[in-house]
Amino acid sequence: MTKQQNLDEQASFSAPIEDLQVRIAFLDDLVDQLNEQLIIQGQELADLKKQMRILYQRVDASDISDGIAPFDPLTNKPPHY
Repeated sequence: MTKQQNLDEQASFSAPIEDLQVRIAFLDDLVDQLNEQLIIQGQELADLKKQMRILYQRVDASDISDGIAPFDPLTNKPPHY
């Protein structure tokens, strides 16, 4: 085997390996970005749950019937009847 053939074989093996290394680097970066986004969304979800708990407590604490007249279906017919 000549020296030129040996170099050609090494080049033919190193090109696919370099391509795989580049792809792995991009995939590692993508995984890191997705992990960061997942952390952000988890925090947002926790904040939203906390806000919903506060809203439920306010609704439970308030008297919903304040300012609303009671509805009697026998005497109060809707206008479309």
